[in-house]
Amino acid sequence: MRSRRLASFIIPATLVTAIAAGAIPAQAAAKSPVTRNSTCSLGSLSNLQVQREDNGTLSIDFGVDMLTHNSGVNWTYRVMDNRSVVMKGTASTIADGSFSVTRAMSPLTGSNHVVAFAKNSATGETCRIRIIG
Repeated sequence: MRSRRLASFIIPATLVTAIAAGAIPAQAAAKSPVTRNSTCSLGSLSNLQVQREDNGTLSIDFGVDMLTHNSGVNWTYRVMDNRSVVMKGTASTIADGSFSVTRAMSPLTGSNHVVAFAKNSATGETCRIRIIG
């Protein structure tokens, strides 16, 4: 009786493990994002990530993490792809002193030259970061 209970637990657990192991190679085949980090003019950190998704779109994520963790600080930002503006606006930092913006778009033909700029409205701190790929 005890061996039946043990078998009823081990067999399903083994199947779940085998199925999960089979899914790993498919996830590993996904395209890796290209990520760059840079220091802004007054010490804050900027981050730019560009990834070509499985559906063919280009995902761009840009953010800044302030050296001082203040919420509610306004930053103006602009993200360009091959000299065309693809995102721009104003973002406010959250409680940890950071902001990020994301956009999925159809990629331009050829390589993508993505450049992101941000400026802190209060201090004048500027950030510039780029990825060519």
